Amino acid sequence: MALLLTPENLLGKDYKGKRGPALRRYRNLENDRSSWRSHWQEISDYILPRRGKYLIESQNSRGRKRTSKIIDSSATQALRTMAAGMMSGMTSPSRPWFRFTSSDRTLMENYEVQQWLSDIETIIRAILQRSNFYTSMHTVYEELGGFGTAPLYRQRNFNSVIRFRPFTAGEYVIAENDEGVVDTVGRHFAMTVAQVVRKFVHQPEGSMDWKGASTATKRLWEQQNYDALVPVLHIIQPRPLAERNPSARDQTNMPFSSVYFEYGGDGDDLLFEGGFKRLPVYVPRWDVRPGDIYGQSPGMETLPDVKQLQHQQKRLAQAIDKMVNPPMVASVQLRGKPTSVLPGSNTYVDPSQGSQGFTPAYMVQPRVNEMMMSIQEVQERIQRGFFADLFAMMINSDRRQITATEVAERHDEKLVLLGPVLQRVNTELLDPVLDDVFEFAMEAGLLPEPPSALQGSEIDVEYISLLAQAQQAVSSASIERTLSFAGNLAAVFPNITDIIDADEALRQYADSLGNDPAILRDAAAVDKMRGERQASQERQTALENATQGAQAAKVLSEADTQNPNALTSLIGGQSV
Repeated sequence: MALLLTPENLLGKDYKGKRGPALRRYRNLENDRSSWRSHWQEISDYILPRRGKYLIESQNSRGRKRTSKIIDSSATQALRTMAAGMMSGMTSPSRPWFRFTSSDRTLMENYEVQQWLSDIETIIRAILQRSNFYTSMHTVYEELGGFGTAPLYRQRNFNSVIRFRPFTAGEYVIAENDEGVVDTVGRHFAMTVAQVVRKFVHQPEGSMDWKGASTATKRLWEQQNYDALVPVLHIIQPRPLAERNPSARDQTNMPFSSVYFEYGGDGDDLLFEGGFKRLPVYVPRWDVRPGDIYGQSPGMETLPDVKQLQHQQKRLAQAIDKMVNPPMVASVQLRGKPTSVLPGSNTYVDPSQGSQGFTPAYMVQPRVNEMMMSIQEVQERIQRGFFADLFAMMINSDRRQITATEVAERHDEKLVLLGPVLQRVNTELLDPVLDDVFEFAMEAGLLPEPPSALQGSEIDVEYISLLAQAQQAVSSASIERTLSFAGNLAAVFPNITDIIDADEALRQYADSLGNDPAILRDAAAVDKMRGERQASQERQTALENATQGAQAAKVLSEADTQNPNALTSLIGGQSV
């Protein structure tokens, strides 16, 4: 009998039903990710032992020791310093790191616009502070420095407006669109039976809908085995236009589809099907090489040094151990007799038998200093690879003294290397985060009504973090050098100051340092003040001239013209 070639037969039973296309897409992306898996596992083994999920673990194995390959933890500490430095330098919870501006620069001179933008900045910062944004960002920076890719999932929250969940290497797959933007994210994770039932099976009216759950999950629930783990897949990807109605507003017609289903279950249906207007996962990457989707990282670049460091530390420990406790040679006559190499102990031998007791098998005199110098060189390479010297300076410096210009002057080359990374983090992570928080806050009615002057105008985001200001410090330093050079020339050529527009120089300098525009008055207010000052000076000068004239007239009126004096000589000796 001939076999009927149906799609189910060609693809297998796992690809049937509603979950079939999503499962097939996930497995294709998982196959594309396979070449990265071994590299990520080595980074987990040598740098980030508590990160990375490559198998669904049971509850009993989650806390197992994972540091068996780490002898020297310099790389782990360097990555921790880098993550803390990026946290402090880019998204510090203790200082402003962004501000809103209008795309129309003339509107920034409007007081109402400035006040409204300042108010929404305060509200957005408060929302981020109440959520788990900052705790999640530290994890993101560690994943970014270690694995090169650090997805961050966001979801609405009734109490804090928005919540975040960072993903770790090995539990997700991603795909790009034709413009190089990540538009597909799949995640393989585990949920307990109780979580599956509460999130997907239990209905608002109190009934139970088991159509998307497997028979095994239902049996575990009935057996009250609520903490057993269930493997689940969650895939978010663009929904084809042919499968949605753009005019509809329900979740199943949104631009991005979101589906949950059990991985390896016996059902063909989905646990849940929904949608999003925008991809709810931000996927920042450290550096993306042509043809790659996942990012390169400092952890990948320093991994050979990290392995070498472990080997060198092991050999150094062995050398010192052999020097302190060398292998011994003993006479056969001592076999079975009490012997000891402990300090202060005695081993008795019979000299008449020619026995020499214990002697070292060979003398070990390792060049410990040279070995330690080599180890220190490798450690310094690892520190430089993770930019730990730059970030350690930012963390350890006194915030009352350190400036962005100082950071730029001390580490110009480091900042040049970090420039593309900072720009990518802004574009792939911080920009969409602020867009979503702004939208959620607006929909929740937390933002005040914008002034009429802003109608039809776009709002831009400017980053004023320490690292962002350090990147801009190059322009502020050039302004300082130009004005300093002009000051030196003015001593010889005083007219040279006519070239300088001091007002514009100050405005550009303040903008390059990330200062709030509200600290500088607008041009109209400055012109008005200067006009009033000039008018006041002119009135004061006129008053002083009038006072001097009145005093002169008074002196003349009181002069004695009867007796000969200088005045009578002046008027020709005539009496008045």
